[in-house]
Amino acid sequence: MKSTWLALKREAELAAEHLAIGVTALGKANYAQQAYYYQAFFALSIGLERAAKLALVVDYVLENKGAYPSNKEIRGYGHNLKELLDRVDQIAERRGLSGTEGRLPRSEIHVEIIEILSDFATNVTRYYNLDFVTGNPFTAQRTDPIQAWYVKVTLPILNKYYKPHYMRQQEQKAKLIEQLIGKSTLVLFHDETGNTLDSVYEASIQATITKIAIRYTRMYVLQIIRFIARTLCELGNIAYTERLEDIPYLNDIFGIFNNSDEYFKNRKNWSICKL
Repeated sequence: MKSTWLALKREAELAAEHLAIGVTALGKANYAQQAYYYQAFFALSIGLERAAKLALVVDYVLENKGAYPSNKEIRGYGHNLKELLDRVDQIAERRGLSGTEGRLPRSEIHVEIIEILSDFATNVTRYYNLDFVTGNPFTAQRTDPIQAWYVKVTLPILNKYYKPHYMRQQEQKAKLIEQLIGKSTLVLFHDETGNTLDSVYEASIQATITKIAIRYTRMYVLQIIRFIARTLCELGNIAYTERLEDIPYLNDIFGIFNNSDEYFKNRKNWSICKL
């Protein structure tokens, strides 16, 4: 077994499992468990960056008859996910991938997801909380990543997929819960935008918003992941055909993400180690 093959296999598994961890954590995030948002941001930004750089390396090997790019060149790509994903999209186009599943999705919601994760990856918002309490002057020009996610991803998804009559039903349920336990229940939380939640009704509505939006939020994130996974699988297939023994069979690692939108909406727990 070649040491290069093993290193690339481990890198692919690292990237894929971080993507799986991120998607799983995102499904658990809500106003009462906001640490899951950060877990998702860390894992997704790391997974996307490393998967993109892996694609760039494998494509380089295919283009240069088995030669590898220099370490300086790889480090030069930096952490900007927007630029990295655009580069992978160029590879996908050159390799003949097409359609909504073979190319980088670029709807307004996808763009916002990539923007937020890219800011996190490049340390623009990764240390937002510490920057805020230590008086970093740039925090005034930045938005808390959880708030940005809620405003630019969760709410647009909610507005797109859930009709007013459905929300009115949920509001009626929240009012009923308030009537049943409101007087005997103490509530003190903060929502994703930092506003205080101090009633059963407000907490119930906030929980409902994230609960009903998460299926589509997960789908949008996984559509981005599916694009890069398909690109990597295609590169792996080409390497296999050309008998480049350094390149592992990437379908075995990223194939879990090559699924339908409906599957993305319904599967809550993700791991390449537990299929």
